Amino acid sequence: RPALLLSWLPGRPLVDEITAHPWRVWSLATAFGRMQARIHAVRAPATLRRRPERTAGDTAGDAQTRSLADIRGRRDDALLHIDYHPLNVLTDGRRITGVLDWTGAAAGDPRWDLARTYSLLRLAPAPPGTPVFLVTMLRRVLEAGWRHGYRQGADPFAEMAPWYAAAATFLLDDLTPKLGRPGVWLEQRHLDSIRRAAETWTRRAGATS
Repeated sequence: RPALLLSWLPGRPLVDEITAHPWRVWSLATAFGRMQARIHAVRAPATLRRRPERTAGDTAGDAQTRSLADIRGRRDDALLHIDYHPLNVLTDGRRITGVLDWTGAAAGDPRWDLARTYSLLRLAPAPPGTPVFLVTMLRRVLEAGWRHGYRQGADPFAEMAPWYAAAATFLLDDLTPKLGRPGVWLEQRHLDSIRRAAETWTRRAGATS
């Protein structure tokens, strides 16, 4: 694909640093959360706010889930990354040194970005051969540290069920076409797990609406 190099940044992907030094997971996860809060504190550029198709919820999956995400009073002006996860964040082992892959950036409610990160931390399948230790304990500690760090700068974790449902559906829609492609290790069981999570959050959203 065509690419434009803007600058070189120090560090390596957060997931690589945590894998190499798992004892640093809490401090790095906290920094990971704080950085996302800093992003959401930025008012989205006017070019993003003028593109309604890029606002939170409009890319959230099928019509049912989009309606769940369209809750009253949502913001439409915060800068959202939409693909904020440990492969797109760089660290030097002490601090966050850069955030990559802004192609999906949007204007919207921070809860959509948080739900997307949650779904990637909790539900994204791990490659074959990944130790169970990394898939379970490190993921949960990373998620807890991310939440802790984010709350140091902001705390919008409220009425999240519709957003979690939307994010799980979005992840399912994104991965389903890749099933069976040459070189893709995804299996149906991975999609079934995400689908169950989407259904669970959809029920919870309906029960609290």
